[in-house]
Amino acid sequence: MPRSNHSSRGRRQGGPADGARASKWQRGAMREPWSVDRVLEPAPTVERAPDGDWMVRHVRPANAVKNYVCPGCGRTVPPGTPHLVVWQQDSLLGSRTAFEDRRHWHERCWRTRR
Repeated sequence: MPRSNHSSRGRRQGGPADGARASKWQRGAMREPWSVDRVLEPAPTVERAPDGDWMVRHVRPANAVKNYVCPGCGRTVPPGTPHLVVWQQDSLLGSRTAFEDRRHWHERCWRTRR
């Protein structure tokens, strides 16, 4: 009988055991489904500023589905409002951390920031 590199003990039906990694199929099932509107959004652009280089992505009203707090004015960016998603291009902790620290800005707040 062929041996497996994975222990069968502690496995639950439908998910990995505690501490075990999910398979690529399980990870795929946990992700959000693909949306044509999301795919058609423009790619992020690089904006150079005195405080560094920033990746800026425009979010269309149809894809703005949650409330966000704009760091520029402290007010809410409500669903259905076109806005910008901004993150640093170069981060000391790496590009993944920079992307995870992204913020949603009103366009006017981003353009007039200091």
